[in-house]
Amino acid sequence: MKSLVSVILPVRNGEKYIRIAIDSVLAQSYPHFELVVVDASDDDTPNIIASYKDERIKYFRQKSKGSVNGYNEALDNYVNGKYITFIHHDDIYYREKLYEQVRMIEKFADADCVYNDIEFVDEQLNTVRLRGHEDYYHRNNDLLAVIMIGYGISNLGMNVLVKRDFIEKHHLRYSLETPVCCDHAYIFDLIDAGAVFKHVDKPLLRYRVHEENYSGDRNRVEEDNQRIYGRYSLEKLEDIVEHTNYSVNEKEIILGKLYYRLGHTDKANDFFAEVLNKHSNPWAAFYLGTGYYRYMGDFASAEHWLRLGAKEMPYRAEFANNIGCCVLQQRGIDTAKPYFAEALRLMPNFYDAKYNLSHAEEGKLFNPRITDREIEHSEQFGIVWKMAEKKREESGSLQPAGNL
Repeated sequence: MKSLVSVILPVRNGEKYIRIAIDSVLAQSYPHFELVVVDASDDDTPNIIASYKDERIKYFRQKSKGSVNGYNEALDNYVNGKYITFIHHDDIYYREKLYEQVRMIEKFADADCVYNDIEFVDEQLNTVRLRGHEDYYHRNNDLLAVIMIGYGISNLGMNVLVKRDFIEKHHLRYSLETPVCCDHAYIFDLIDAGAVFKHVDKPLLRYRVHEENYSGDRNRVEEDNQRIYGRYSLEKLEDIVEHTNYSVNEKEIILGKLYYRLGHTDKANDFFAEVLNKHSNPWAAFYLGTGYYRYMGDFASAEHWLRLGAKEMPYRAEFANNIGCCVLQQRGIDTAKPYFAEALRLMPNFYDAKYNLSHAEEGKLFNPRITDREIEHSEQFGIVWKMAEKKREESGSLQPAGNL
């Protein structure tokens, strides 16, 4: 394997973290790469980069304003590789990242891009969790359906290595209309262009979560997501979900969550209620109850549906926590406290329940954290959303943040 990989690193004021990011690229076991740095900094970042004497580093000052333009300037002018991937200035490659990705994309000749699992770390590089992924090889409908509701492939830019020929054939560039979610928009562009995705079943990237992450601003994330989703009609999405490989129950959950996410609250409520009239689907009850809580402020109906689902899944901490939220809103803190304690018993590190119980024990009125995704999926968003919730609370808002 001797194909050249262009690793694009757009940066603006990255002096705090960039040395570790660069070092992780230079330490790759796969030697055939160029590191293309496009810099718009006015801090010490240029001097840090200049301290390196490695000829594989190609340094350019960004010509145009805006963080997204760094990606596009590199793609338009500076890359020479057969394959393209990215790194953010605050993230870290595993030593084998490029080797494993190139090996996979050359093993599966029809693959246009490959992606891997991720290790989420804090500012001190302590492991927070590992985020696994499913293999969507020749399953673009499946991928599109779940990425619309927040699953699928996370942290696309650093996570995906793409054939440059495919990028140029379809003239794929990062969207200036969705600056916060430009990575997210890029994966939709790849899907729409018919890319074949292949998964490397191991973590190859450390994604650092901290206060400066753009994705910590949940309102801006949701605004960008709505722009991305606007490229598809509701009828198109319904057809896509229908033609996925998921089970009937899974299709029902995906479709109902799509209705919520796209703002069709009444349609989502009616859809999930109809599902539950036909057959058992406890997650439909979970999302219906959570939808009544989050979008309608109807805590009694929310509690009814959550209790219905909890009868079938009493071992799931999400139900206990969310029932506690409903109880708190209707009957007070003391009555809700045992539900939060039960959720923590079922899952000792459940952040929402831990937050709710600690505040309940203070005995003061507070806005509880309701959980709107299954834990095993939602943890990829957990830290980012914690920060968004913190900012929301500091602003004085008592409105729940985010979408199902």
